[in-house]
Amino acid sequence: MSLLPVMVIFGLSFPPVFFEILLALVVFFLLRRVLQPTGIYDFVWHPALFNTALYCCLFYLISCMFV
Repeated sequence: MSLLPVMVIFGLSFPPVFFEILLALVVFFLLRRVLQPTGIYDFVWHPALFNTALYCCLFYLISCMFV
């Protein structure tokens, strides 16, 4: 459970995990943009599964930082 309060923006309330998801998504897109030219995806069996696992790991690390 996050220690951040519920944020209300323009009358919409967002749980703290929403901002962690967005931050993980931004970091994921930046990391994927760096990894594609390096050719790492040539060694990956299934790029979509790799991307999903990468996003899940990033989300876990970011959520651990906010707890």
